[in-house]
Amino acid sequence: MKSCLPLKWHGFIHRGKAISRLWGIESAFVVAMNPKEKLMFPRKKKLVLFLILAPGCIGCITPEIAFAQQASALPVEDVLRERSFAQLSSIEFSPDGKWLVYGVEGQEEAKPNEKEPEPRRVVSEYVRGENVWLLNIETGEARNLTSGKGKNWHPTWSPDGRFLAFLSDREGGGRALMWIWDATKDALNKVPDIDVDTWQPMKWTPDSRSIFVTVKPQRLSAGASEKRKESDAEPEKPAGQKEQGPTLHLYQSSFTGPRDREGPQSDPWDLNRFLRDLVKVDVVTGQTRVLVHDQRIQAYKISSDSSRVAYAVEKRFEKPGSQQLLYDLVVLALSTMKERVVAADVRLSDGDFSWSPDMQLISYQPDGPEEKIRDCYIVNAEGGPPQNISKFLPLQQSRRGYSSVPLWDRSGRYTYFLHDGALWRASVSEGKAWQIARIPNHQINLSISQSHDLLWTDGGNSTVIVAHDDVGKQDAFYRINLENGESVKLVENGECYTCTAMQRPIAVARNGKQLAYAAEDAKRDSDLWLNDATFKHPRRLTHLNPQFDNYKLGAARLIDWLSDDGERLRGALLLPSDYQEGKRYPLVVCVYGGAHLSESFDLFGLNSNAAVHPQLLATRGYAVLLPDSPAHEGTPMADLAKTVLPGVNKVIEMGIADPERLGVMGHSNGGYSTLALIVQTKRFKAAVSVDGMGDLVATYGGMKKDGAAFGTSLESSQDAMGGTPWQVRERYIENSPFFYLDRVQTPLLIVHVAGDPVVPSFLGDQIFVSLRRLGKEVEYAKYDGESHAPRGFVNQVDHINRMLAWFEKYLQPN
Repeated sequence: MKSCLPLKWHGFIHRGKAISRLWGIESAFVVAMNPKEKLMFPRKKKLVLFLILAPGCIGCITPEIAFAQQASALPVEDVLRERSFAQLSSIEFSPDGKWLVYGVEGQEEAKPNEKEPEPRRVVSEYVRGENVWLLNIETGEARNLTSGKGKNWHPTWSPDGRFLAFLSDREGGGRALMWIWDATKDALNKVPDIDVDTWQPMKWTPDSRSIFVTVKPQRLSAGASEKRKESDAEPEKPAGQKEQGPTLHLYQSSFTGPRDREGPQSDPWDLNRFLRDLVKVDVVTGQTRVLVHDQRIQAYKISSDSSRVAYAVEKRFEKPGSQQLLYDLVVLALSTMKERVVAADVRLSDGDFSWSPDMQLISYQPDGPEEKIRDCYIVNAEGGPPQNISKFLPLQQSRRGYSSVPLWDRSGRYTYFLHDGALWRASVSEGKAWQIARIPNHQINLSISQSHDLLWTDGGNSTVIVAHDDVGKQDAFYRINLENGESVKLVENGECYTCTAMQRPIAVARNGKQLAYAAEDAKRDSDLWLNDATFKHPRRLTHLNPQFDNYKLGAARLIDWLSDDGERLRGALLLPSDYQEGKRYPLVVCVYGGAHLSESFDLFGLNSNAAVHPQLLATRGYAVLLPDSPAHEGTPMADLAKTVLPGVNKVIEMGIADPERLGVMGHSNGGYSTLALIVQTKRFKAAVSVDGMGDLVATYGGMKKDGAAFGTSLESSQDAMGGTPWQVRERYIENSPFFYLDRVQTPLLIVHVAGDPVVPSFLGDQIFVSLRRLGKEVEYAKYDGESHAPRGFVNQVDHINRMLAWFEKYLQPN
C-alpha cells in the first residue's frame, strides 16, 4: 500500500524520491512496488516514473540556464521522462579518487499507437537500475558505460581500482549475470553461469581477486508454511491435449496442535521469496564456491582479512498480524566453513550491522516498526551473549528517518550511533554510552562512513553528519567535534541530501578530502555535487533533467494549524507557478493517513506519496497541500478528518484556496484516506483514489498467489486496528468507508491495476459497484498489469491525463 519505492521498514530511510533515468530511448516504465511491502512509511516513497531522454551528456557540468522560463503547463511526457539516481546503486569514488560511478534510471517512451510491451521478468522486483555511469572528476566528462543495453545495477570498484563489477540482464533471456569492466583495457566481460537475481550489493576481497555475491539457490529449501502444488511457469499444451492432472493451488495452515510453540501464522509476505546462496567468485578464472546455501540473506559483510563472513537471516515475523521481522546474525569462518549464530531473534533494520576494525566484534541496533528502545549492542564473532552498551529507556516518540547502523573509530575502542536524533559514542571496554551532540531543532539522521564501517573524520577529531531541521523541513551538513560535542553548521539552504533512493546517498573519497552527494529542493530535481571537507567549494557534477529548465515551477511554503484535538500539525503547500498574492486558486489535497507529509517540503515537487507529480498541478493553476495526518490505533478514519480538514481551512484562511474548488487524491493507503474523507465531508468537489481500498474486513482477508496475506498486518501496522476482526469487529467496520458510501456527494475517479499484488483490485471493483448501485457520480479506470499503480509509458500518460482532466472538469470548469 505504499505508493512507490520498494520499501521495507528502515530505521533510516532516504526521504522519498521519484526515480528516473537517462540517455537513449529505451527501458520500460516501472512503478516501484515493494515485493515485501512492509510498514507504510511516509517518507520514502512515491510513484516512480522513469524514462530516457535524447542523447546528451547528463554527467557533464552545465552552465546556468540563461533563457526565460515559461509560465505554462508542464507536459506529462516531460515528467515521465524524469531521470534520477538508481535505487540499486550508490555514489562511489574510484580508489584513486579520479572517478565517480553511479547509476541512473528512467523510462522508455513507447511510440504512438504502439502496444505496450510486456514487462521483462528479470531479477528481483527491486531492480529498476538502467545504466552505469562514470564521471571524470577533473574534467566533468561523463560516460555511459552500459550504453543503454538492458538493466544494469550495483556497480562497485575493486580495491585496486582495476575492475568495476556490476550486475546486468543485458543479454536478455530473463537472466541477470555479473559483468566486469577492466579499466586498464577498457574491456567488458561477463562472468558466465551465475544467475544472480539479487538486490544486494557485491563485496570484493581486499586482493581484488574475488567477489562475493548472492545468487538464486540451486533448490528451494523445504518447510514453508504454505505448500503450493503448482508450477511457476506451466508449459503450454498442444491444442486438443487433455489435462494430465488438477490445476490445483493447495494452501495449508501451520497448525500442528494446541502446544505449537510458535502459534498460528499468517505472514504479510512470503519470506522464502528471498532465499539465496552466497557465493565467492574468482573474477580471473570465473570459478565459484558456494559458501551459504538456501538462506534468507538480508545483509552480509566480509571481514577485512577475508577470513569471515557475517550475514543476517530473516528468520520469521515476531507475531501474527505484525510486520516486525526477527533476524539471526550468523558468522561463517571460511577456513573451517563452520557457522555460529552470534545473535538470535534480533530486530534489525534490513538486517544491517557493522564490523569492528579488528574484525572481532559486530555492532548493531535493534530496529523496526515495533522497536521502541533502539539500544546499541556489541557481540563477539567468536561467540558469547550480545552486550547492551547503551541501556536506554523506551522512547516516548519515535524519530523518523535516521540511520541505525553503528560506525567505528579506527582504533575499534568506540562505536558511534544515532539515538533519538542525537549522536552517541559507546566505549567497548567500559560497556557504556554517552551523548556527544544534539543540535537544537534538528535531528541527526545520517552519520557518514568512509570505508569498512568506519566513521568519516576530517583527519582530526571532527566528523560531518546530516541533520534535518524539524522546523524548516530541510537538511543540513554539520561538523561535530567528537571531543567536546560542539557543532558548526556547514550548509543549510532548503535542500534535501537524503531524498534519493540510492542505498548510500553520500560518498567520501579514500583520502577523506572530498565527498559527493545528491541535492534537491522543491523546484530543483536531484543532481550530484562535489565538495571538500570545508564545504566552501561546492561544484555541480550532473544535470539529469534539462527539460524542467524551460518551465516556471511552483514554489513551496510550510504552513501549520491545530488539529481538532489541539495537536500542532504542519503541511507542505505547493503554490501555483503563476501565483499572485490575493488571488484564490483551486486546491488539491494529497493525503496519506498516518504520514507526516510536511517532510516532503524539500523534495523536488513535494513528490512524496502523491498520486500525480504535484508540479503537474502547480503549472496548471492549482495549489497542492500535503498535510500531516497522524493516526491512532483504532481510529484512522476519524483521525483523517480531524487532521486534514483543519489544514484545508488554514489554506482558505490564508486567501490562497477557493473553498468552492477543493479536490482530494491519494495512492494506496492514500486511496483509502481519500475515501475516508469523502464519506465524512461534502466539501471536496472532486476526488481521485488510486489503488486504494475502502473495506478493512475484505482487505484483511485478501491473499496473494503465494499465500501471503498482507492485510493481516492491519492488526498492528498502518491503519492499526489493535486486534483481529474477531477481537475488535466494530473498529474494522467503523473505519471502513465502504459502509458509509451512501453519504458520498463527491464525484470520484477510481484507478486500479487488475493484478495489483498489494491492494487486490476487487477492492476497487467493490467501491465502483457500490457507488454505481447507489447512483453516485463515479468513474473507474482499470488497467491491465501486475503492479501497484498503472505501469508503462502509454498507461501512465493515460492515467495522469485522466486525473488532470477529472480535476479540470470539476475544479476549473471554465
